[in-house]
Amino acid sequence: MTMESLCCAGDGSVYVGLQSGGLMRGRGDDWEVIHEDNMTVPFKDIVWYQGQLWCTSEYGLWTVGKDGKLVDADVPGLVSACAGNLSSADGILMVAGLNGAAIHDGMEWHRLL
Repeated sequence: MTMESLCCAGDGSVYVGLQSGGLMRGRGDDWEVIHEDNMTVPFKDIVWYQGQLWCTSEYGLWTVGKDGKLVDADVPGLVSACAGNLSSADGILMVAGLNGAAIHDGMEWHRLL
């Protein structure tokens, strides 16, 4: 499988988004597939924000829970509608796509467009 996205996360692991929505976690010589899927598109972006891994594509927004499983992100519908790209810097998470953009300021979500 080809690697499509990458995140060096705050938990010391590297996360790799694979074609068709797969997700690997590892470091050095120790790697595991933590999610297998058959999506038509891979994750566009993977970021670390507030101690959690976030993944997105045009089809949704996901997080990796404490159990290491990929789950739908617990965000308002107006935020998940913005799925497509992610960016995280200076305590802010931004999600943006064809249907608009939103940011999380560390406390709450704000729709931009």
